[in-house]
Amino acid sequence: MKLSTCLLPALLCASSLLWPTPGRAADLTQEQIANIRKKLETIQSELTSTTSSRNQNAGSVFATAAQSERAAVDLYIQCVKEVNFAREGREDSDFRVWEENQRDNFKDPQFLQGLIVQLRYLALSCQAAEAEKISDIFSNLTSYVDGLSNLSEEPNNLLLSPVGGSVFAKAYNLDAQLARNGNWEPVPFNISGIYDRTILPYLREQHPEQLMAAWDRRIDQQTRIVSSLDAKKQEALKGGRDDRNRTANQQRQREQGDNGKILREHDKDDFIRDTLPNLKWSKLKDQFEYVSQVDATLAMLSFLQENLTNPKADDWLNEFNGLIDTASGSQPAPSAPAAPQTSTPTAPPASQTSADTPGGNSGAGLGLEPVN
Repeated sequence: MKLSTCLLPALLCASSLLWPTPGRAADLTQEQIANIRKKLETIQSELTSTTSSRNQNAGSVFATAAQSERAAVDLYIQCVKEVNFAREGREDSDFRVWEENQRDNFKDPQFLQGLIVQLRYLALSCQAAEAEKISDIFSNLTSYVDGLSNLSEEPNNLLLSPVGGSVFAKAYNLDAQLARNGNWEPVPFNISGIYDRTILPYLREQHPEQLMAAWDRRIDQQTRIVSSLDAKKQEALKGGRDDRNRTANQQRQREQGDNGKILREHDKDDFIRDTLPNLKWSKLKDQFEYVSQVDATLAMLSFLQENLTNPKADDWLNEFNGLIDTASGSQPAPSAPAAPQTSTPTAPPASQTSADTPGGNSGAGLGLEPVN
């Protein structure tokens, strides 16, 4: 009993070290917190450097592999082996069976085109992740977009899916990092996303004088894509009934889900009816907000009158009213007209034309003479 009585205080002391009571919680001192923050800054710097190096190395590998079909296929095979077999602990024999079954696919022009374009966009995405300013990669991006309207094959899933989910990004552990850049379009063939997320915001902020030319290029590029895709569809439908049915089924499958949304936007009928008018209207809105309110107003009035039967006409009119309301809020209120000297109305001169009177169709009648 004496022994246990002597040990009791020591045991209680030891237990209090292992399980501190609420009154004895060990708080960090200000000096310790300052030291920890310095250490975390060092770790963050090292992590940033490591990530940057990985991006640059991966981007260089992708750009090199995109220069030839053979190199692109070789890198694809290596990445599939790493991601789908080595990391999952699968046997080499399984990989060899997969590779043998892909021999014909490796010769398919559509697959090869998709592989090379995907690698080009991945390399560009890695550059964008490291660029300090959009201007650093802007020229390369516009050149890439120019090429999208000149593809010889219809885009496949390699070009209709986010590059962060590609086997290349997974092999180089870039998938999570690429997904974090909200200002960068992840899908290689989504020309609308590339313009809306990167090209147009940059020009609005830095070079508004180039906006109208960029819109003209975009409309021309997307129109050419529509024509190219429609020509390929019509060519495929020239075969026998079985070929036509197979082509139609393949087309429906490609247009399903999120991946197919891009193809649906470039269907000829949908493009002419919906997409193209919306592109033209969006161009005019940018002209109003960033280039010239006068010239844009004349063009918008003309556009609305020419598209009164379009289902979007009400929306466009509401947007136009909003723009005018915003513009009027930034302008000084007009001075009140002078009180008339007589109640007898004065007829306009006989030589006055309809363009000079309210209700005339020209901009001059609205006080909107274009600025020379």
